[in-house]
Amino acid sequence: MLGSRHQSVLKEIDAARCVGDWSAARSLAAKLTKHGSSGQVFSTTVISEAELEEHLLDLEWDPQKHWRDEGSINDTGNDTQIVVHYPMSIPGSKFLEGVERRLLKMVKHTMTEEEEYQFKVVLAKVYFYSSKFAPCQETISRLATSITDESTLSPAYAKQLYMAHMTMRGIVLEMDGKQAAAHELYEKAVVALKEKVSSQAAIVVPRGSEPGAKSGNQEELVNWAEEALYRRAMMSLVLGDKAGGAHELANYLQTMDGVTPATFRAFRRLRANRLYMHMLRQAIKAAEAERDARAEAKDEVVATHRRQMTLLKTWYAFPKASETHDEVLHETDSAVRDWDMVRAFARVDLLKLLELLYEAVHLTYNSPQVLRHLVNILIRVGDYHEASLALGTYRMLVERQLERVRKAVAGGSEASVVFGADTEPIDSILRTAAVGARLHLVYLGSAHECLSVVHFARDVADGMEVCDPEHRIVPAASIHIQAQLALWKGAAHGRLAQRSRDPDNRAEHHGAALQLLQQAVEQSPRMYDAHYHLALEQALGARNLAAATASAKQAVELDAGRLEAWHLLALLATARKDYAQAQQICTVAMSQSDWWGMYNSIRQGPAYAGEPVQSGSVETGILFFDLAMTHMAVEARRRGFDVCLETQPQLFALYGCVYGPVVGAADGPDDASAAMVSARISVDAQPVDGSLTPSLASGRRSLARSLARTVFSKHTRHASHGGSAREAPSAARPALTTQTSSADAAETSNLIASHTQGHSVAPKLTDSPKRQRSMPHLRSASGDSSATSPEISTEAYFDSLSQVVGRAGAVSSSGDRSRVVAAMSASNSVYYTPVPTRLVHQRHEAKRALCSLWLATATAFAALKRLDEAADAISEALAACPESPAALAMRGHLHVTEDHLLPALNEFHAAVSLEPSCIRASVGLARVEYLLGRRDVALGLLKNLTRAHGWSDPEAWFWLARIERELALEHSATDAGSAGHAPRSMPMMRRALEYAVYALDLEESQPVRPFSILRP
Repeated sequence: MLGSRHQSVLKEIDAARCVGDWSAARSLAAKLTKHGSSGQVFSTTVISEAELEEHLLDLEWDPQKHWRDEGSINDTGNDTQIVVHYPMSIPGSKFLEGVERRLLKMVKHTMTEEEEYQFKVVLAKVYFYSSKFAPCQETISRLATSITDESTLSPAYAKQLYMAHMTMRGIVLEMDGKQAAAHELYEKAVVALKEKVSSQAAIVVPRGSEPGAKSGNQEELVNWAEEALYRRAMMSLVLGDKAGGAHELANYLQTMDGVTPATFRAFRRLRANRLYMHMLRQAIKAAEAERDARAEAKDEVVATHRRQMTLLKTWYAFPKASETHDEVLHETDSAVRDWDMVRAFARVDLLKLLELLYEAVHLTYNSPQVLRHLVNILIRVGDYHEASLALGTYRMLVERQLERVRKAVAGGSEASVVFGADTEPIDSILRTAAVGARLHLVYLGSAHECLSVVHFARDVADGMEVCDPEHRIVPAASIHIQAQLALWKGAAHGRLAQRSRDPDNRAEHHGAALQLLQQAVEQSPRMYDAHYHLALEQALGARNLAAATASAKQAVELDAGRLEAWHLLALLATARKDYAQAQQICTVAMSQSDWWGMYNSIRQGPAYAGEPVQSGSVETGILFFDLAMTHMAVEARRRGFDVCLETQPQLFALYGCVYGPVVGAADGPDDASAAMVSARISVDAQPVDGSLTPSLASGRRSLARSLARTVFSKHTRHASHGGSAREAPSAARPALTTQTSSADAAETSNLIASHTQGHSVAPKLTDSPKRQRSMPHLRSASGDSSATSPEISTEAYFDSLSQVVGRAGAVSSSGDRSRVVAAMSASNSVYYTPVPTRLVHQRHEAKRALCSLWLATATAFAALKRLDEAADAISEALAACPESPAALAMRGHLHVTEDHLLPALNEFHAAVSLEPSCIRASVGLARVEYLLGRRDVALGLLKNLTRAHGWSDPEAWFWLARIERELALEHSATDAGSAGHAPRSMPMMRRALEYAVYALDLEESQPVRPFSILRP
């Protein structure tokens, strides 16, 4: 029987050995020597093991060097050939030889069974670390392979000795090529560990391995429980059991996720996690046909990459200047590919990927490779502003890279040395530039920035070619990428041609656009966008209907699922006045869209008896709605406006289905970084020395900017002339629901029917207020408006309008006025420009679409001479979009129809002040000036208009011809009495004839809706 004091010392030794407090274990073991020979053997065993472990913890070794290629697969593609390194050993160590001699002196002593077990396991550990594997195997080969349930010496630590015993035997069997037998031992050890120690197979790290505990590497050479878990999984993979090995590897990684400290075995876990990701990819590809399997694997893929980035942050907490970041760059590339593989395109999934990329930006000090991925993912998320910042940083880094290469080559360095692994490939640079050019042109609406990005790409490509003219190191850019750059450069020139006010400048941009787009088609004949934009430029800039039709047909053949080219074909058919073909094109195109089922159910109304229809995305819905609007305009030309009004409720119902999720979306941060905060995704982005762009790379600054947007997204409305502030009223129109049933269509039908019956409820257009005009040549007739308009102060009138642009259209009753003011207050474009995001863009499209729909309704009412209903529809359009120049221009034309010229002048001035390029408003303004008797003013306006944006507008040329003809007739009378002088009327009459012929020619090729609605 052992005494109570002896038992107390044994318990303390057991606890000290379990936690790795080897200094305490050694001092406690010295107290056992007074208990005879048995105490001497156990004491020597404990002291020897303590000295061994302390010596091993003092060793400095490099885990990254030891496990550099751990888990890699050979080049033949055979997954069974996996590199698995053995634990670190120190052969020829004098210290280990001394420990071995001390232990061997105890062999002659009498030992109990338990003392012998512990003695032999400790002795085997000494042999193992000394690379004496034969004596090691011989020492432990006869020991029992079952774990000891009861132990008087070490109740707890005996289980760890058992793990060391089984793991050493397994490793020695591996060395002998007996992987199956080794796996069996590892499996037995892990099962015993879970049953006797913890169901989660917890890994205990000794105190000596904690950070800052010692001056050595602070990581023990072998943790036997961790080694058994790891090698069990690796042996399964080596033996060809992919499913079992992947499951065991996942179990190892999950177990190690909870280890303390988190830095323990970080690099080997990096390698194991990468291997596990490889096995996971293979499993997903094998089950590619099973959608459920892909969906289940998505969460595992996301979690695995999250673990990889956490381990990278742990291992590369503060990288040295000489270290490269291949691990981080490899992880970002893999993550982007895997997100595409499992189709993790949901917003929450993309935000998780974005979090990884932001962390990689800081780990790599703004690597161009990471920023390249960041640009693409930010565009996917819909944060176009942040994507433009990332692109700007990427351009800066690439330019610095090119400058470094130029200096090195100029200094006589070899190209192979200059273009290292960290140099961004030319194809990646040009591909990113193409993406950035599209970003600036399509989503941000900046043609000049688009051209700047393309020019940057060409400068980089030329600079690389100068450094490596024979393309020995840097391969030449692919033709497809060059075609993409030419495409967006040509599209940008087309946009500038449309906006140009100078004929020569417009012709120059148009010629460049045609040349570049044709070049893109020749370089990449299978590229849909090249054919489509070429067709659009041929139709919009050159009015070449035949060439545009051919290009649009080619685009449809390449991708019949996209509606833009179909829409252009329909407009081209209407320009040829072939409305039957246009209607057929619209029907065929709409039937191929994923929104056709929804629209068809709306058209059938209550009679629809099919299954519930799933709609498509908002992006495709926007294109479908625009095509449906064109289809309605074609129907109006073929069957009349009265028939068109009968089908109008269907478009309102379709609008609710397409834009309901957008209009009804909750107000809140829509940019990526703020959304990551909303989703409780942490972005540990600290500004670090060397970061080139803190506004992009610093997640904190990005988040602060996003929060600022949220704070200032609601504004207080101020009086236009310095009055006290007043709160903005609520939105003028309620948010639409996400689904619109046939009952909604019926309700809209009743609304239009009420317009046709109740004429008395419509506000009169003659109630437009008087305002003081700003143009000097118009002030003389300002008093004429008092006869037709009530006296409303100019201050009160402008107070209900936009402070910057000045006017948003005349309103009559107090209810109408409050609704317009409410809508303008809800629209914060005057006081606050929203950050360009997908939601902002879609909301803008929603306002534009609803305004266009009401204006189409107003056009139908006006064509049927139902002017009061037309006025109501225009008021609804202004309520939807208070700053719409098209709505103000239509209200002005309605005033002209009722012979209210001065109110019409107000509307046209307001529309032109909002958008100087609004052709309808400019023509209407010139027309009113003409009708008021100021032909010289009208003539000047029309000449400027036809030289600028109205060069292809038939109405502008018609009124110019009419005024020129009248002036020619007046001069002909004076020419008749002036003998001997050349008649001044002949050139004017000739010009009038040319203008009239040109106007007629333009009218014959005019589509039902302008081609410009298809501009991206």
